[in-house]
Amino acid sequence: MSKQHEGRVYFALDGDEFDPSEVTRLLEVEPTTVILKGKSPEGYEIRKTSWILSTENLIRDYIDVFQMSSDIVGRLINKKDKILKAIDKFKLIPRLEVVLRFSGDDHISMPAIGFEAETVKFLGEIGAHIDIDTY
Repeated sequence: MSKQHEGRVYFALDGDEFDPSEVTRLLEVEPTTVILKGKSPEGYEIRKTSWILSTENLIRDYIDVFQMSSDIVGRLINKKDKILKAIDKFKLIPRLEVVLRFSGDDHISMPAIGFEAETVKFLGEIGAHIDIDTY
């Protein structure tokens, strides 16, 4: 196991089939990643198309989900009306994803996992859910 924790937070707009470049144009925000529904190059089935805006992947002793989620929401909060328009127009499902890989070292502080009130309010206003994946 790694001697440090690893983590990232991302915001995704997921849908059955839509053109992510249309979402980019509407939001005027470049996604970090786009995933298209269909077969992956590795041969597995991708069930939905996703437009994703992510923090960098951090590897360190202390991971602060409060700060990482606030950073992502801070980039999107003034785009709320455009996000709602995209959700309606393309039938998208918004989500905030937290991905954490714990070091397993008992001497390292566990990550701070939580969300500021402004983050929760924004996610509620756009109808987003939060998913936390831990490894």
